[in-house]
Amino acid sequence: MSRHILVLREAEIRELLEPTACIAAMEGAFAAYSSGQAELPSVIHLDVPERRGEIHIKTGHLHGGPYYAVKMVSGFPENTALGLAVNDGMVAVFDAQTGSPAAFLLDNGFITDYRTAAAGAVAAKHLARREIRNVAVLGTAGQARYQPEILTQVRGFRELRVWGRSAAKAQECVDDLRGRGKLPGGCVAKAASSVQRAPTVPTL
Repeated sequence: MSRHILVLREAEIRELLEPTACIAAMEGAFAAYSSGQAELPSVIHLDVPERRGEIHIKTGHLHGGPYYAVKMVSGFPENTALGLAVNDGMVAVFDAQTGSPAAFLLDNGFITDYRTAAAGAVAAKHLARREIRNVAVLGTAGQARYQPEILTQVRGFRELRVWGRSAAKAQECVDDLRGRGKLPGGCVAKAASSVQRAPTVPTL
């Protein structure tokens, strides 16, 4: 019997992933795990000390679901000097009826970033105030982009402040967020001068 295996690369995955669907998927996964309807074994951690690299292998299955997945993600901080991304990875998807490979998602770590941002939106949806004005982002890497973008699906806000250890990178992040055009209409994005000032609500 012939077997079809789907292979998707990062650009295709970015086109296919939709934020509200990701939020709903994370809500469903959290609910399944909390009610004992999911298998989530411990993370496998592998170090590559000579390159300061670390690899995490994670897997999970929702009871009754047609697939299970194995995610492999890596972090190699010395890649910066090589002009390469620090984080990378892929997801392998298997048929839960037969164990056969069903898909390879060559996402370069994007799914990890987007999934984490969707989890943040789930937390905000259920725990944050209905009306918020100011959102603070501490850090300037991938999550600094995705968290506020997906947050817009569950909460509106009028000001976004980004703080980073490098003022230049914080401003670069702000400029990038403005250019993406995915913040709420009228939202002002700016770099914060300190961690303490980032979450401070401005005086009216």
